[in-house]
Amino acid sequence: MNLEFVKGVDLPRRKKSKKVKFDPDCVVAIFELGMVFESAENFRKADADYSCEYKTSIDKDSGCFVVKNYYPVHVCPQSIKNKLCTYKFVAEKLKDEITCQPYIRLWKIQELVRKKFGLYVGRTVCHRAKKRIIKEFLGDWKMEFSRLCDYADMIKHTNPGTSCWVRTDRESQPGKTLFVYFYVCFDALKRGWLEGCIKIIGFDGCFLKGSCKGELLVAVGRNGNQQMFPIAWVVVDTETKHSWSFFLKYLIEGLNLGTGHGLTVMSDLQKGLVPALYELLPDSEQRRCARHIWYNCINYGVVKKEGNSSGDELSQVLK
Repeated sequence: MNLEFVKGVDLPRRKKSKKVKFDPDCVVAIFELGMVFESAENFRKADADYSCEYKTSIDKDSGCFVVKNYYPVHVCPQSIKNKLCTYKFVAEKLKDEITCQPYIRLWKIQELVRKKFGLYVGRTVCHRAKKRIIKEFLGDWKMEFSRLCDYADMIKHTNPGTSCWVRTDRESQPGKTLFVYFYVCFDALKRGWLEGCIKIIGFDGCFLKGSCKGELLVAVGRNGNQQMFPIAWVVVDTETKHSWSFFLKYLIEGLNLGTGHGLTVMSDLQKGLVPALYELLPDSEQRRCARHIWYNCINYGVVKKEGNSSGDELSQVLK
């Protein structure tokens, strides 16, 4: 007889199990004798959260892990190292902190683990944990590179008049498209420099130390209030004459600089920049950054850093 189609027939109520089951969503794991874990993964997670002396065995009927022996009183000396504190454990416990600060330093992650758990972890563990979180929650940056051309097209579509160019290399490694340069100059910045800035441009570069290595080259101007005004920037693989020439060609085209007549260029002798300037902007007046000159004088011991007569010493050196 099928009881589902017979009205008025009560099914026998299922007996409530007396076994204590582990809740994988709990914040703090509290072990009890006879506690049942549905899988070994849940048991490892609970044990990593609350390390203790344990002994488990598999229940033949259900196939679950059951705590057979439990010793809640700890007699072992405390240690700042724990094998259970792996990069997966660190990634799970610090995912909120690292997601909010994707450029957090490794020593800062070590400090968070020490304050939160009282444990020491190596830099390799922190690096792998950070890499895992960035890939899982912030996206795979390798996949983002494949859509870089789409990103450039979207910038041009949403910002008419903007210059955005991508250069790739398909010859170095057959079958692969390698990223080389990415140039951006928004139309608002073009018009802002042409209409309201002094005819001076400063060039500089810096290293990119995030997940994607490379160098960032920038062009900065000065507005009527003597404040810095960003003009354009480019991401390159390495800083060479070829990369600076790529940057300058599109900048000259976008700002109508011609040969550089009436333009002042300031730099700090970046690699390959000076030859590119002499080639593409031969009529421009070239100046050097005083801060970098002062810094170089200190490094080479020409000028002493201590004392109040540093300005006079620098003037004598420059004369």
